[in-house]
Amino acid sequence: MSQRKKPPGLTPEERAARDARARRKFKAIARLVMANLFWLGDLDDTLGENVMLNIQKLTRKKIKKSSLTTKEKLILTKPKEERTDEEKHLLNRAIGGLRCFRRYPPNVKSQLAAVTYFVYIGPDRVIVKQDHAPTAMYFLLSGEGVVTVKTYDKMLKEWLEEEHGFVGPGTMFGEVALIHGIARTATITTTMPCELLMIKKEDFDIVLKDTVWKAWEQIAKIMKRYSYFKNWDAVTKRECSIISRTKTYLANEVILGDEFGLPNYSYLITKGTCSIIEHLQTLVIVERGLKKYKLYIPDPEDDKPAAGPTSQTQKKVSDLNTPKIETHFIKVCEMKEGAIFNVGETFDRRRVVSNTSTNCLLIPRYWLVKMNKGNIWNRVQQFLNKNIPSTKQIFNQWIKDKKFTEYKRSLVRDLLAEKKLSQNNSIHNVPYSIRLKDGGC
Repeated sequence: MSQRKKPPGLTPEERAARDARARRKFKAIARLVMANLFWLGDLDDTLGENVMLNIQKLTRKKIKKSSLTTKEKLILTKPKEERTDEEKHLLNRAIGGLRCFRRYPPNVKSQLAAVTYFVYIGPDRVIVKQDHAPTAMYFLLSGEGVVTVKTYDKMLKEWLEEEHGFVGPGTMFGEVALIHGIARTATITTTMPCELLMIKKEDFDIVLKDTVWKAWEQIAKIMKRYSYFKNWDAVTKRECSIISRTKTYLANEVILGDEFGLPNYSYLITKGTCSIIEHLQTLVIVERGLKKYKLYIPDPEDDKPAAGPTSQTQKKVSDLNTPKIETHFIKVCEMKEGAIFNVGETFDRRRVVSNTSTNCLLIPRYWLVKMNKGNIWNRVQQFLNKNIPSTKQIFNQWIKDKKFTEYKRSLVRDLLAEKKLSQNNSIHNVPYSIRLKDGGC
C-alpha cells in the first residue's frame, strides 16, 4: 500500500503555514455552520426511520421565525451578481409581502429584491455600534434588539450607557447614518436569535435614499399641523422625523395592546378614529339567590402552582367556594384626529382599536421624554389620566348601569302585572250610529 508522498520543496515553515491555513478554513466553515443552524434546521422537518430523531423533531421548541422560506434565504445569501432572473422574480414576490416593505412602491420592491442580503445574528451580538462608520442598513425580520446610547457625564467624568428601548420585527434601522454620512448614533445588540435583511451602502444610495427622504418630509409636514411640537426648533423636528414612522391601520384592527403594536412608541392619530377598550374582570358571588359583583384585578403570582400535593377532595371544595370570574369588554372613550396616547398614562388591561381606517404617527417615547420642552408631555399624561376613567371608575359605572337596567325591567314587569282590563263594557256603551250600521236595535 503506497503512502502519500509529501510535496517536494516545502520547508518546515511552509508546511506549518499550510497546515495552519487548512485548520483556519475548517474552523471558519464549522463556525459558519454552527451560526446558521438556527435557520438551516428548517431544511428537513420530515420524519424518517430513526425513532429518536423523530422524537427530537416533534418535541423541540419551535421559535417564531421570519416568513421567508429556506430556499428564499439561500438565494438572499448569494452575491447579487450571481442571482438569476427567476430567483429575482421569486424574491420580488417574497419580499413584497413582508411587513417591513409594504410602505414602498412596486418598482422600489423589485429593486430591493435584487440587492438585499439575508443575515442571521445570534443572541448578545452587536448589529451596529455607536460611533462606528456605517456600511449598511437593516430590516429586522424576527427577534429583538435593545438600543443603547453612551453619553459622557461631565460631573461624574465617565461614560454612561442608557437604554433607549427595543427594536422588533418590521423595524428598519441604520438609514440615518447612511443618509447624513455620519457615524452611528446608537448601539443595537440582539437579545435573542435575529434574522435580518441587509442593504449595503452603495445599493442604499441608488434604491432607497430618495424614498426615505420623501417619508421624512411627510412626517415633518404632519408635525407642523399640531401644537404639540410648536416649541421645537427645526433641528429637533428634523431629528424626530428621522426616528419616527407612519402607519396605517384598517377598521377594527388592534393598534396597541394584546401583544400588538409597539409599547415603546407614542401614537398620534393623524386620520380616523379609534376607541380604548377596557378588559374588565369581575368576581360573581351568589348570596341567597342574588348576584353580587366585585372588581377583580389578577395577580401574576396567582398563576403559580401551589406547593405540595393537593387531594381531589380539597380541589372540589375549593372549586365550590371559588367565585366565578366574568370578563367584560367595555368601551372607555373614543379618540379622534389630533389625539395622542401611550405617553405614559395608565394603560393596564386596555387596548386601542381603530373604528375606521386610521393613520398614526409613531414617535419613540424616550425622544419625547428627552425633548420635553415646557413640560408638555407630562401635562398631556396628566390630562389623559384625569379625563380617561380608571378601572375602578369604569367598574362603578358598570354596576350603576347594570342596576338601572334591572330596575327598568322590574318596573315594566310590575306595571304589566298590575294592569287590569276593564270588563264593564256593554251594548249600551256603543253609539246608535254604529249599532244601526251593524243591524242592531
